[in-house]
Amino acid sequence: MADGEKFDLFKFLGSFVQWLPWVKTARYAIGIAAIGLIGLTIYKAFFMPTQTTKQETHIVAQSGSQVTIDQKREEKKPGVEVHPFVEGYGFAESDDRKGVGGKAGVRVDF
Repeated sequence: MADGEKFDLFKFLGSFVQWLPWVKTARYAIGIAAIGLIGLTIYKAFFMPTQTTKQETHIVAQSGSQVTIDQKREEKKPGVEVHPFVEGYGFAESDDRKGVGGKAGVRVDF
């Protein structure tokens, strides 16, 4: 604000409806979110400990003190796993609107 200029409340409030500062703010927010996502991805890929063995145990106890233990162990392969998926869904709203939809994509696990 210049030395001789008085404070104008309407000019101050009018600055909030200008679109260019909001575009700049959104651009910064998207950039910060992208950097954070890249950082979390790098952390998960290189520094986060992962479980490489999947073990499944079924214990069946029968009468007469007989116990059966069934263990399955599956080694996960290190690297990238790609899983395509297709999901369908339906919905019903309280104002009698109904519909169906679908989702398709690829999950990448690493």
